Amino acid sequence: MLDLAKIKLIAQSYSPQELFAALVWQRRFNEFDGEEVISDLSQHPSLWASFLFTKPIFAPDESGLSFGGVIDTLMAMANYRPMPESSIIHFIAYPADTLYILTENQDITVSQLLDLGKKWRADSVDVCDGSNQEYGLRLQRRLRARLEGGLWGEDVQQDRDAVVISYWWD
Repeated sequence: MLDLAKIKLIAQSYSPQELFAALVWQRRFNEFDGEEVISDLSQHPSLWASFLFTKPIFAPDESGLSFGGVIDTLMAMANYRPMPESSIIHFIAYPADTLYILTENQDITVSQLLDLGKKWRADSVDVCDGSNQEYGLRLQRRLRARLEGGLWGEDVQQDRDAVVISYWWD
């Protein structure tokens, strides 16, 4: 059941980015430490424009793995119940394992974010700039067009190219 008063207060108090930061903060599994990731991102705000924490997205997705990840997330959210620390039953609050960061397409920025992936012990770190051969030519063109000029500087007339860096933990 949704508490509309609580939702309204949260919506007025927090940005979507802060809500995703909270989801990352609460996750810990294998080598992933959400508190460490959010602490590092908050210390280096110039390295990123936004981030999203979710299940991995595959393209092309002939096996249906992307949709399966969406189903897993929906099921976990449907079945989640807050439990006291003393309980032997613990639910996964948000079953994401992939962090996507939108950043400016500059070598030094991308390099620093790749270094953070090592620090965070990510199993895989990839840079998506629209040139990945596995996406197919049509999707490559569409993705590259979206990323080119995809970020605005303080002067809205000045576009900056963007890339997406993905971090995956097994």
